[in-house]
Amino acid sequence: MEAEFFSIESRPNVNNAESAKAEVELNLHHDAVEAHHRFENIQFNGVLWDLAHLEAFAFRLDPGLGFEIDVVVLFSCHCFSHSLHMDSRPEHRIPEVEFFDNGRERRVLNDERYQLSRLYLRKLIRELPQRRIQVAGTEAQNFMTFEFIDAAQTSKRYAVFFEVERDTRRKKRVLLRVQSAYILETLTHRQQKAGKVSFNALLKAAYEGRSIRG
Repeated sequence: MEAEFFSIESRPNVNNAESAKAEVELNLHHDAVEAHHRFENIQFNGVLWDLAHLEAFAFRLDPGLGFEIDVVVLFSCHCFSHSLHMDSRPEHRIPEVEFFDNGRERRVLNDERYQLSRLYLRKLIRELPQRRIQVAGTEAQNFMTFEFIDAAQTSKRYAVFFEVERDTRRKKRVLLRVQSAYILETLTHRQQKAGKVSFNALLKAAYEGRSIRG
């Protein structure tokens, strides 16, 4: 079954019954969107970063369970920032305006990650039912998909890492958390040998509480 996609955002002035129905259904999922999954616009070097593309959204499909489930997609600040230890500058030389601090972690704004997330990230997540997915970690279950993109006349691998788990607070709901997304220069040996899984199989296993072997 083709997935139905909806945005988890307030939509005032709804003018038709179909849109109203979608809004009512998705209002039920606001409890899944925590503060660190909500992003206000940011100024970076005098340029406004619009982070609307990282708003949570949801879709519904039956991954082989015999009934439909809602998948709530949540994004991390790692999609537009990098850790302090990944910065070539000592911390005291990083301008204060380049720091991002959401109260949970302090990171450095990354223009490349932001631009790539704006161009590709939401689209890649929407395409997961048709995309190749690899098992990125087995003990702490997470997964990755990637897209080769042309950047500065060079083909680069834009990798998206995410995890999926059944939401114990709500029936027929799973949470897909996008952990990070960035240019991955080379694959580790583990990543080269990682097992593959279809999106439906991943969702079904997550809902049933089973691990994916990789």
